[in-house]
Amino acid sequence: MKYIILILLALIIYNLTAGFFYIIKDKKPSNRGFSSLRTRIILSVLLFTMLIVGYYLDLIKPHGI
Repeated sequence: MKYIILILLALIIYNLTAGFFYIIKDKKPSNRGFSSLRTRIILSVLLFTMLIVGYYLDLIKPHGI
């Protein structure tokens, strides 16, 4: 579970930087920046859902004080 979370975080960061470069570099209007943003949002929702499900199934234990 830990590795899946790390992979999703890496993919989210990759899509964030790719979308930034697409918006900066594209001179003509294109959908690459929007597509990258849409993919990042989908990955973020998937990560959030996995964290919630993992918590309720006791796969993830929070560190408390």
